[in-house]
Amino acid sequence: MPAGELTINGKDAYTTWGLSLEETGLSKLMTPAPHKEPVQNKNMAMNGTKIVGAVNLKDVRTVSLPVHITAPNKSTFLSRYASFCAELDTGRLDISTKYEPGKVYHFIYEDCQQFSEFMLEMAKFTLSLTEPDPSNHSAQV
Repeated sequence: MPAGELTINGKDAYTTWGLSLEETGLSKLMTPAPHKEPVQNKNMAMNGTKIVGAVNLKDVRTVSLPVHITAPNKSTFLSRYASFCAELDTGRLDISTKYEPGKVYHFIYEDCQQFSEFMLEMAKFTLSLTEPDPSNHSAQV
């Protein structure tokens, strides 16, 4: 994803860190959240199960987001990588793309998998993220 396509915490991911989503990244962001299990009451005096309350509430969502960082040289790569790690240390990642205007995904950073590929100017890795409230995709948290 070139400049202007992916924003993290209000920063253009490509111009700030050289960071882009892998091919499946956008579809992983856009995958709908699961629904919560409804509260049920299996009463011996009635047929079936009684469903109590709403049946369409969204459950917490976990996302494994494949990304890569590129740079023109080793020192720029290391600088961008360190800066991105500092952003991860904030604990929150508000992610938006140009493909869904006005939609912001609010994630909690969990961890980062070891690089699946690493060269002096490029690394591929996967971010493990949790979306505590998948019903809220507004710009405000």
